[in-house]
Amino acid sequence: MLHALLIGGVVACVLGVKVLYRENGTTFRMRYAYLLRKRKAAYDAFEKLTSGYEGLCVCRAPPNGKTYQNTLILDENGISSHDLEKLLHFINGFVKPGNRVVLLDCLDYFIEENDFEEAVRFLHSLKDQIALNQSILLATLDLGKYHKREQSFIKREMDRIM
Repeated sequence: MLHALLIGGVVACVLGVKVLYRENGTTFRMRYAYLLRKRKAAYDAFEKLTSGYEGLCVCRAPPNGKTYQNTLILDENGISSHDLEKLLHFINGFVKPGNRVVLLDCLDYFIEENDFEEAVRFLHSLKDQIALNQSILLATLDLGKYHKREQSFIKREMDRIM
């Protein structure tokens, strides 16, 4: 086990993957996309990660009315949940400098409001931009709501599911 952790750390250093923080056996790294099944866990991770890095929270409504420095509330800030291309452009502009954290707390909403395949293409493009710009993506979604085929498409796009 220790040997695997050491090799993993060496590989991460060689590839330039920066570890942001570790908690309860979970390691969050730059250039990764994480799917978190529990909304509270996603917001907890987001708050810890944004204590050292700039973050963007994309949501329909912040939990408990709490807003962050960079909060994009869909359908209120001029970006519709139907305009995934405009949203992707906005997020790309945010992550361009690198070392940013994006919380996407509305993936289920995108899937409901758009075609499933279109939402998965959006997720794929977003994940590519996150990796290119050395940022991190946290997304929330209850996979239990979807068929196995849909679950496999979503799982393929994410680096880690927690």
